[in-house]
Amino acid sequence: MGNFSEIDDCCRKPILITVSPYLRDHLFEGKAVLPAVTSMQLLADAVSGLPEEIDDRRIAHAAFEKLLVLDPGEKSIDAYTETKKIQDGGLSIKLVTRRYFGGSGITRVIEHARVCFFPRTERPDSSCIPVFEKSRSGMTVSADSVYRELVPFGRTYQNISGSVTLNRVNAVANIFAPELPDINGSLGSPFVLDAAFHVACVWGQRYSGFIGFPIGFDSRVVITPTKSGGTYTAHLLPVKQCRGENIFDVWIYQPDSDTVFEIVAGLRMRDVTGGRKKPPQWIQTHLYTD
Repeated sequence: MGNFSEIDDCCRKPILITVSPYLRDHLFEGKAVLPAVTSMQLLADAVSGLPEEIDDRRIAHAAFEKLLVLDPGEKSIDAYTETKKIQDGGLSIKLVTRRYFGGSGITRVIEHARVCFFPRTERPDSSCIPVFEKSRSGMTVSADSVYRELVPFGRTYQNISGSVTLNRVNAVANIFAPELPDINGSLGSPFVLDAAFHVACVWGQRYSGFIGFPIGFDSRVVITPTKSGGTYTAHLLPVKQCRGENIFDVWIYQPDSDTVFEIVAGLRMRDVTGGRKKPPQWIQTHLYTD
């Protein structure tokens, strides 16, 4: 990738995705899938060595097109990135795999994630939590209930701490970043934002009646990377409700602090099951009233 500036169109680079055992705790309909946060770190790693002044902690126009299923017993996955220049000095980069189907000889190219990175500019002030983020009134759902009935992930991805507090205008939860060796990258601990997605999923189950999965966002700025062993607060604001899709803004900061670690704008959570799976009735009890 170091000679990207000499290439006019698209630079393609093979990468090997190591399927660490903990990734098998990240589940969709009972199958292990590569987390979106892991895809983002892989793509950030791919641009970090480029000669251009690209900020790998400022992501825009993210789209997580197709889930990358981790087959049983699979220890690594051959993949590649495709990178090309875009307007304003930025780069668009995709995570792609080729899948082979049995003895048919058919090969399918699948795009799993796509993001854009742009040249370095001044990041937002780390003390920019809106005043309304201090409110935590509303329904409380324990972390045990979240992971037993609403977001059935394995132990490594059960990182909401205590409970989630929900009302129609926001959702708040504390998150613990588990300590695993060599897990922190330039974007910080992947478990913190992943758990914030869980909070968005719980809000959608209560107030929209569907189980949402992250399919993209408008922008993500990592001001200070989160770290393994740290405790953080995720605060989500529902921006828009559509049929089968909710949009949120997300702030991640330290509890009892005004220090923001990262901000995600325009997080899109969609019912990717097509309505096949429904939330349990108890979480929908006040779907239209509270």
